[in-house]
Amino acid sequence: MQGGHANQPRLETSLEEAGPGERLDKADRDEREDDGCCKARRNCRDRACQDGVAPQSGKTECGCRAQYGAEHICRYRTPDQTDRKILSLDRVERAEYRECDHRAPDHSGKDRNCPPACDCPLRGCARRARPAFIWEVQCCHIDTIDARHRTLGRRLLAVGRAPGAVHRKSRHELSQARRLSRSANVLPQDPRGSRHSRDSFRTRTAGAVPRRMRAAPYVKNGGLNTMQSLFEKRGLRAILLGGAAAASLAAGHAYAQEAEDGEESANASDRIIVTGSRIVRQDFAADSPVVTIQGDALTANADITVDTYLNTLPQVNPAGTTTSNNPGNGGQANVDLRGFGANRNIVLLNGRRMMPSAASLTVDLNTVPAALIDRIEVVTGGAGAVYGADAVAGAVNIILKDDFEGMDLRVSYENSTEYWDAEEYSVSGVVGGNFGSDRGNAVLAIERSVREGMIKSQRPFAEQATSTTSFFPEGSLLFGAANAPTEAAVDAVFAGYGVAPGGVSAGNRFGFNLDGTLFSAGVFNNPSDVENFRYDIDGNVNQNIFPDAYSYNFDFVNLLTLPLERDSFMGQAEYRFDNDVEVFGNVTYSQYNSAQALAPTPIPTVRIRPPGENSAIEAVSALIEPGRSVANQLIIPVTNPFIPADLALILASRTGDDPNLVGSGADEPFQMRQRTLSAGLRQSNFENTVSNVTFGVSGPIGASGWRWNAYVSEGDTEIDRTQQGNIDTNRLQILLEAADGGDSICSGGFNPFGRQPLSQECIDYLEVSSTATTEFSQTVAQLYVTGDLLELPAGTVSTVLGAEYRGFDFSFDPGSGGGPISGFNAQNPNSGTNSFEDIFGEALIPLASDHPWAQSLELTLGYRFSRSEFTDGITGDTGGSEDSAYKAELSWTPLDYARVRASYQQAVRAPNFGELFGGGGAAPQYFDPCSVTTQARTGADSAQVRALCAATGVAAPDLYAQTPGTQASVTTSGNTNLDPESADTYTLGVVFSAPVQNQWTERFQGSIDYWYIDISSPILSPGVNQLVADCYNYYGNNQAYDAGYSSCQTIVRGGGDIFFLVDPNDPNGLFPGVNGGTQQASGLDFQFNYGFDLNWMGAPDWAGSIQTQLLLTHLLEWNQQELSDLPVLDFSGTASFFGEGLGTSFPEWKALWNTRWSVSDFEFDLRGQYISSMENRANVIFPGETSFTGTDAIWYWDVGATWKVTEGASVRLGINNLFDEQPPEYAPNVQSGTDPSLFDVVGRRVFGQIVLRY
Repeated sequence: MQGGHANQPRLETSLEEAGPGERLDKADRDEREDDGCCKARRNCRDRACQDGVAPQSGKTECGCRAQYGAEHICRYRTPDQTDRKILSLDRVERAEYRECDHRAPDHSGKDRNCPPACDCPLRGCARRARPAFIWEVQCCHIDTIDARHRTLGRRLLAVGRAPGAVHRKSRHELSQARRLSRSANVLPQDPRGSRHSRDSFRTRTAGAVPRRMRAAPYVKNGGLNTMQSLFEKRGLRAILLGGAAAASLAAGHAYAQEAEDGEESANASDRIIVTGSRIVRQDFAADSPVVTIQGDALTANADITVDTYLNTLPQVNPAGTTTSNNPGNGGQANVDLRGFGANRNIVLLNGRRMMPSAASLTVDLNTVPAALIDRIEVVTGGAGAVYGADAVAGAVNIILKDDFEGMDLRVSYENSTEYWDAEEYSVSGVVGGNFGSDRGNAVLAIERSVREGMIKSQRPFAEQATSTTSFFPEGSLLFGAANAPTEAAVDAVFAGYGVAPGGVSAGNRFGFNLDGTLFSAGVFNNPSDVENFRYDIDGNVNQNIFPDAYSYNFDFVNLLTLPLERDSFMGQAEYRFDNDVEVFGNVTYSQYNSAQALAPTPIPTVRIRPPGENSAIEAVSALIEPGRSVANQLIIPVTNPFIPADLALILASRTGDDPNLVGSGADEPFQMRQRTLSAGLRQSNFENTVSNVTFGVSGPIGASGWRWNAYVSEGDTEIDRTQQGNIDTNRLQILLEAADGGDSICSGGFNPFGRQPLSQECIDYLEVSSTATTEFSQTVAQLYVTGDLLELPAGTVSTVLGAEYRGFDFSFDPGSGGGPISGFNAQNPNSGTNSFEDIFGEALIPLASDHPWAQSLELTLGYRFSRSEFTDGITGDTGGSEDSAYKAELSWTPLDYARVRASYQQAVRAPNFGELFGGGGAAPQYFDPCSVTTQARTGADSAQVRALCAATGVAAPDLYAQTPGTQASVTTSGNTNLDPESADTYTLGVVFSAPVQNQWTERFQGSIDYWYIDISSPILSPGVNQLVADCYNYYGNNQAYDAGYSSCQTIVRGGGDIFFLVDPNDPNGLFPGVNGGTQQASGLDFQFNYGFDLNWMGAPDWAGSIQTQLLLTHLLEWNQQELSDLPVLDFSGTASFFGEGLGTSFPEWKALWNTRWSVSDFEFDLRGQYISSMENRANVIFPGETSFTGTDAIWYWDVGATWKVTEGASVRLGINNLFDEQPPEYAPNVQSGTDPSLFDVVGRRVFGQIVLRY
C-alpha cells in the first residue's frame, strides 16, 4: 500500500446522500451481480466510485456493499495507506472510523504508540495528546454517531437506544468500545448528547451526513491530512448542522447490514429512543429545542439526586428542592420546565412513562439510580402529541445505559468547608454482561445515597427572623377595643419598670419576658417602642430584612436542607432471537426516607380545615362558640393560677364587654397567642417505596420492512407519613381552664406565661401524632407499528401508528390524628381512578432536497386522540373527556452552515387526581393594604381605603398595623367539573456553524430559538394576594371601594388581620379549582459550543484542548391571569414569596457556562451559573407599594479536576460555590429570608469522587 502500513484496518463510514434523481429504484435494487458489484453504478453514492476514478490515483474497486433494507450501497477502495472502504453503518447508530494499525486501547485491546507516519485525520493521535474530539483512546479509533443516512430515503435517528436490538455479530466489539467511552469524563451537560463520549459530538450533534461528505482522503507527507481528509470544508459545516443519525421514525427500529471482504453480510437492527418526537434529533439537529446532559455530569460534582443538576439548567425552574423545607411534596425531587409546574411536563424512562409518586401525577426523580443513567434529554417545546397528557411544557427523558459489560463502582462525598456540615455521600455499583452467545445483555445497578439535614440556625443569613410575628414562645396578647384595659393601669405597671406615664399605650401588643413580667412590643412592633424587654433584643430583631420591626425568630429550628436516605435498585435485560424478534424488560425498586421540620406549633394555628367542616361558614358567622372569639385564640379565664401579678392588675381595670367572649369587664376571659416551644418541633417523616416492572417484545412484520413494538408496564407507589408535634387544642383549653392550671391532669400543668418548662407527661397529653398512607398504581400498555409509507421525489415518507392505554388508581388514608388540632393541616380521605385510551400517529414527509434554495426541507406531523374517564372513589362521581393533540415541525436547510427549525404543538392536559378529588389547605403570607403604613392608606384615595377597611372588618383602622409575615387560611376542594386545559407552543430557531471554516472556527456551533407557550383555561386556585389587591382597587376594578364587591366578599378578618379567605358561592366557603384565565410565557434560548487545540495558539502539543459551552435563556414574559375577572400580570423578572407557590421566581436571564481543559491524563472543569437581579413579585401584585425588596444578580462558580490514574480508575476533586456566595435576602420571601430553591443556601463545599471501571 502506498505510504502506509500493511494489514491496516479499513476506514468505515456512511455514504453521502444522493443528489436529485440518483435514488435507486426497485429495478436497480434488485439487479445485482454475483460478485457483489452494482450494475447501476450511476447510483453509487460516492462520485469517485461511480466514475471509476480514485480521488488520488490507482485502481478503484466499485461494488455492491450489501443490502441495507431494500437498497444497495456502493463501496470502493483507494490505494492509499489505509485501504479505505465505504460501506453502510456497521450499526444503525454508529459509523466506525478506523485508522492506524498501531493504536492506543480500542476494540482490539491493542496498546501501542502510533508511528509518526500515522497522522490521524482528527488530530492528536500521532502526538499522543488526547484529541479534542475523539475518545480518550489516543489513536485514531472513533465510534461515533452517524447523523443522517439518505439511502433509505428517510432520516434515521440516533438519539439513543431502547433495550435490546444490537447487531449480534458485533455486540462484543461494540460493548468494549462503549466501556472505553464511559471511562472518559465527559463535559458536564454536553450538548452533543452522545453517550459514547464528548469526543463524538461532531457527528452526533450535527446530525446530517452531508451530501458533500467525502470519505476518500488525499495523501500528504505519507499520511492523512486533518479533518479535510474525511470531509470537505463545506461538508463539515453541514455535518454540524444537518438532520439526524440513522434511526427509525417510530423510535422503534432501523436496519443495517455489514460485511467485510469475503464475509457474509448480516442483518442488524437497532431500537432507538427519541425525545419530544419519535423522529426528533438531539440538540442542534432537533426540530424542537433539546438539551442533553450526560450521565457522568449528573454526579460529577457529588450530587446525589438527579434534580440537583437539572435545576441549574436555564430552562428549569427549581421548585420543591432539597433546600425547600416546606415544599408540600414530602421531600420528593421533581422537575419543573419553564415554571408551569411539575405536573405540566412528563418524565420518561427510556422513552416510556415513569411511575408517578403523587396525586398530581408528578414523578419523583429520587427513584432513579444515578449510576445507571446514560444521559438525560430535555425537550422544552411541548410533546403532547407524542406522549399524551401532561407534556404541556415539554418532556424529560432519562435514558439508561445499555449493552453494558463489566463493572462500574463509584463513591462520592461532599461537605461544606466553613461549618463542615451538610454532608452528602453516595455509593453505587453497576455490573453488566452479555449472555446467549452475545444475543442478550443484562445490567444491574444498586445505589445508596445519604444527605444530612441542616437547620436554619447553622447559617448566619438564616438566623435572622424572616417575618415579624406575634407568636412569641413566651406568649403575647393584644386587647380589643371592646374591653381594653385603662391607660392608668398600664402606666402603673410600667412605672415600676422605669417607663414614664404615657410611654406605653394600652393598645400596644404585650409580650412576656422569661420570668413572666410584661414588656411592650410597640404600636407597630418597632424596637424603639419596646419597653421592659429583659433579654438580648439584638437576637430577636430582623436586622437583615425588617430593620425597624421587633420579632421573635420562630423558625430558626426549621430545616434548611432536607435529610434523605435512599436505596435504589434497577435492572434491565434484552435478548434477540434468530428471527429478529426481541424481548426486553426493566425492573425498578427504590426505598427512601425523607423528613421535614417546622417551628413549634403556634397556638392558635390558623387552622386549615378539610372540606366538609363548614369552616368558612363558621368564619362568616363570626366563629362564635362558647368561650371562643373570631380569632379562635387561646381563651384564658382570669382564674388561671399562673397569671402574673402585672397582668392581673391590667386585667382588673377592664370595664367593657367583648360580645364574642363569655362574661364582661374584669371577669371576662382574655385571648393570647403562644408558640409551644416546650412541646418541640413539628416533624413529618416520609417513607417512600416505588416499584415498577416493564416487559416488551418487538419484531419485523414479515419482509415488508415494517416493525411492531409492544410493551406493558406496571408500577406501585406507597408513601407512609408520620407527623409529630401537633397540639390538641381541646385538651390545651382544658388545662388552661382547670383551677390548678392542669396540674391534676398532667404533672405541672400548662403555664402559658413566659418560657416555662413543660413536663413530658403534659407533652404526651397534648401532642397528637398522625399517620397517613398514600397508595398509587399505574398500568401502561402500548403497541405501535412503523415503516415506510410511500416514495416522494424528495424521499420516503415514514410513519408510525399506535395505541396506548394508561390506567391509574389513587388512594389517601389520613389515618389517626384527626380532630381539633393546631400544627399541620388536616386532610380528608381521598381516592379515585383515572384511565386514558389513546391512538396516535406521526409522519415524516420530505418536501424538497438538493435545490439551490433548500438542501433539504422536511415536515413532521403528529396527532393523538385521547379518551379519558375518571371515578371519584369517595362520592362515586364519574366523568371524562375526549381530546386531541397535534403538532407540525418544519426543518429547512438553505445553507451548509445554517438550518432553520420551526414547530407548533397543541397539547392537552386532563385534570389529575388532586384537581378532581383532592383539595386541602394553605396558609400563604399576604400583604394587607389596611395597614396604616401602606401607600394605599397614605395615597390620594386613602379615605376610601380607610372606609373599606372598616367595612371589611378592621376594628380600629387608624391604629391597625399588620404584623409582617401574617398568614391567612385558604381551603380548596376538588372539582369534577373541570375541563382539560390546552396549550399552544410555538418555536422558531436557527442552528448554525461558522460560514468560513478553518482551525479556529470548525469546532463552533450554535443555536438560537424563540419559544412561546400559551396555556388556555389553566387549572388554578385563586391566590390570596390577588383577591386582596383586587378588593382594595389596586387593579381599578373596585373604584367605588364597595365592600360588597366580589373579591371583598372573600375576606374574613378577626378584628384586624385576615384570618380566612372563603368562596361566598360555595356552601362551605371552599375554593374549588377552576379553569382560570391564562398562563403565557415566551423567551429566547441560546446554546453555543466551541473547542480548540491549544497548540493552535503556539502552545506545545501536550497542552491539550479546550471545550466550552454556554446555555442562556432570556425570559421575555411570564403572564398569569388567575381568574377571568382579574388582570393579566407579568411576573418575568420577579422573585416570589411564601404563599405564591414554589418555583415561581422568574429571573429574566439565566445562564449555565461549562468549560473543560483536557491535557494528558487530567481534565479541569469550570462551571458558572448566572441568575439576574429581580424585583419582588409583590410589586406586581400590589402596584405602587414601596416596602418590598428584591434581589441582586449573582454568579456561582464551581471548579473540578479529574485525574485518570489508570485506564479503569479516576479520581475527581472539586469545590462547589467557590467564592462562598451567600443567598440574597429580600422581603417578603419564599423561605429562610430568600428563595432556597433558586439560590444556594449551603455555601462553599468540597467534593470528591472515586470511579473504578473494569
